[in-house]
Amino acid sequence: MPPELSILIVTYNSRHDIARCLASLQQFCRGVASEIIVCDNASADGTAELVARAFPFVKLLRLPENRGFGGANNAAAQQARGRYLLLLNPDTWVDGDLAADLVGFLNANPQASGCVPKHLNPDGSIQFGAIRELPTLETLFYERTGLARLFPKSRRFGRYWMTWWNHNEQRPVQQAGACLALRREVFEAAGGFDEGYFMYFEDVELCHNVAAAGGKLYFLPEARVYHAGGQSARQAVSRNFLAYYRSLCRYFRKHHGAGRLAIAKLIVAASELATLLVLSLILPFDRLLPAPQSWHSRWAQWRGHALLLVRLWSF
Repeated sequence: MPPELSILIVTYNSRHDIARCLASLQQFCRGVASEIIVCDNASADGTAELVARAFPFVKLLRLPENRGFGGANNAAAQQARGRYLLLLNPDTWVDGDLAADLVGFLNANPQASGCVPKHLNPDGSIQFGAIRELPTLETLFYERTGLARLFPKSRRFGRYWMTWWNHNEQRPVQQAGACLALRREVFEAAGGFDEGYFMYFEDVELCHNVAAAGGKLYFLPEARVYHAGGQSARQAVSRNFLAYYRSLCRYFRKHHGAGRLAIAKLIVAASELATLLVLSLILPFDRLLPAPQSWHSRWAQWRGHALLLVRLWSF
């Protein structure tokens, strides 16, 4: 008998995260027949070797080169045998039977194309932003002008990251990235992941395509997953910073047209100019200030924003 659920996990230099993820799935997800497929994107830190040695029950795919998040997920999906696919990040873990919760909901609700659990930070608090609306010019403006941060409880200004919502009721949602369960036929009808996105926005594109085909995703407050977040991005901050905006521009070009893409670039450029001005003013006092988040130094942060401003127009 094939499994009901195929859990697909893409790794890239994820040695420090994947062991906790797989151990938690092995311990808690026992209520439904499941398989776990790890697709490794040519990691250089021994991730694949760790999975093969410590978790022999996992089906391990080793790609000879890094195909990106979408390409690796597509490769894993081709090997999957389950009725449902769970797209799961390696920097996640569970403390309950997440698989049974998701499969139980999909079995009981044939109108649902997929479902997502409540995402929690490592300290157990709600991870706002893990469940989001699909991006528009309006939400980009709210984010880049700071209105979303100033008024997070506003349904208008906090709509993209859904910071206005308490995440305590079941409801339709537009997108989620770190943990998303889909019916196999929905994933296939959506065309799987668009491999034109190497990193970032491939999950947004997938959720957009599900919605465009009339599908609905549902948020389940009773199911939960812990998500550390940002682990891949920190491996090469400057490169990934540019990759994010390259993918954002590709998404806007595909779904909002050239005119709105031009406006989006102007919004980002104005925001980047303001950021560079602030960084230029505080650079002389760098030693007196806390270290910047993610970036190796504040000077590296300045260079990253300046490079984006230059390259943005070619994206």
